[in-house]
Amino acid sequence: MANESEKEQKKQQESQRTVRFYRNSGLILISCYIAAAAYFPFPKLHLPTLLDRVVFTLRWLMVSLLAIYAGIKAVARMRFRTAAINPLDPKGKHFTEIPERYLQNTVEQFLLHSFSLLALSTYLSEEKMHWIPVLVVLFIIARAVFLVGYLTEPLNRGVGFAMTYFPAIAVSVYCLYCMCVYGVQAPH
Repeated sequence: MANESEKEQKKQQESQRTVRFYRNSGLILISCYIAAAAYFPFPKLHLPTLLDRVVFTLRWLMVSLLAIYAGIKAVARMRFRTAAINPLDPKGKHFTEIPERYLQNTVEQFLLHSFSLLALSTYLSEEKMHWIPVLVVLFIIARAVFLVGYLTEPLNRGVGFAMTYFPAIAVSVYCLYCMCVYGVQAPH
């Protein structure tokens, strides 16, 4: 029994090392992406009012929705092609487990992402609004990396998860900071 428990503990520790490695890899990739975006010469946007910036953000969030549509399509395709066509038949559950988990996590991440970006658009100046499409593109790339990681080996999903979660948290923290410094009204 003790030998079995030690094996489980070693397996758990190895899995934790793997997840930490992929999380840290995701953080490095985010840093490289953000650094590249900081020096990229984006075209000047004409978004003089708060309403213009919020509408711009909402329109870009439609691009982020593509990750959710992809998840819905993956679940539907898997259901149609397998015994999971009847969602109440437990024999087909294993066919849709990964696509359903991808979809569930993507919906959760989209909620964080979208509210964070909408709040951010109220604090960014017109000159800084290029960060909205930068963060949307990062979200789409990260969700694709998450799915590929999940499909190859579930522990590999950490890169995509980190690339989605940490930017949303960073934006939320920045918005909370702005709210504390400027109050609930935008500084513009």
